[in-house]
Amino acid sequence: MQRCSVLLPLLLLLLLSDGGGAANALAGETIYMSVLSSRAHAWGKNDYPVIGLFVSSDAGTTWVHRGWREYIRMFYTEAGPDGVLWSACGNGVLRSKDDGATWRITTGSDVTEVMRLCVDKGDARRIVAATAYGPILSTDGGERWRFITEGLPARFSGDIIIDRVNGTLLVATEHGIFVRSAADRMWRRSSMTKDTRTIVQHATEPRVFFAGTEEDGIWRSTDGGRTWKARNEGLGHTTVYALATAPGTSGAVYAATFGGGIYRSDDGGNSWHQRSAGLTVLDCHAVQVLPSAPRTVFAGTLNGGLFISTDAGETWNFNSQADGQVWGLCVRN
Repeated sequence: MQRCSVLLPLLLLLLLSDGGGAANALAGETIYMSVLSSRAHAWGKNDYPVIGLFVSSDAGTTWVHRGWREYIRMFYTEAGPDGVLWSACGNGVLRSKDDGATWRITTGSDVTEVMRLCVDKGDARRIVAATAYGPILSTDGGERWRFITEGLPARFSGDIIIDRVNGTLLVATEHGIFVRSAADRMWRRSSMTKDTRTIVQHATEPRVFFAGTEEDGIWRSTDGGRTWKARNEGLGHTTVYALATAPGTSGAVYAATFGGGIYRSDDGGNSWHQRSAGLTVLDCHAVQVLPSAPRTVFAGTLNGGLFISTDAGETWNFNSQADGQVWGLCVRN
């Protein structure tokens, strides 16, 4: 299952979490790895330690299983600014206030297949999620949810983010990207009309956004997500599942693709080069840069587990979850 043993001090820190979510027990950067499924688990068992949520506070050297003890399909997890954990799952949005020891479903029976979620960095009680039935919003820490679909031509949404500067929402749909300002109750169509899988805001340039599409490559916006232009020079695989940016104005941009592994851009997304040496599986569904060490990058694959690069993607080594589908990676400082 995990190739690295868990260190006693890390376990003690987890056990000593205050249960209220006010402070994260893990010091420094924390990496959250969401494993959707694994060929290693056996049906009929109540304990599935090879799927769910895994947490690392030492740059991926060791991982602690902080998911649940039953089979739940999980797509993505992130922590709010108050330390509360949120997971986008097949059965709804799950919340943990005790660092993953226990979980509660916060959504009703009409909300399933939650693909992605995002917590407002400035207001931990404001959470949005992308679901198969449209985006949903909570403004009271997950106690109540409502669908926010006004202006969307179709309900399915695959990703949603909150602009960390002004609170604007951007949602990825099969009809492109739609934008909803904090003062507006209606989604407005952007210039992006392609089937969009993922959206990411640049780590240090907040007006810059990147979008990954189904078969139409990578698009970039420099005006907060209103207008978009294709940026596919050198991109040999045009179905893009995930994107990540490194800190700094000249920082690298990474793309996780279907069939091509990882691509990297060193010029702000204008051109791309495949960087997949060492990846044994080239269907990548997640990619994440470690902010404190931007040359350290993680790539999550479908049925091949997690890989790590310490040279900005030039070479990759297996890290964890040999049989796992790693669908989500997130870092909390």
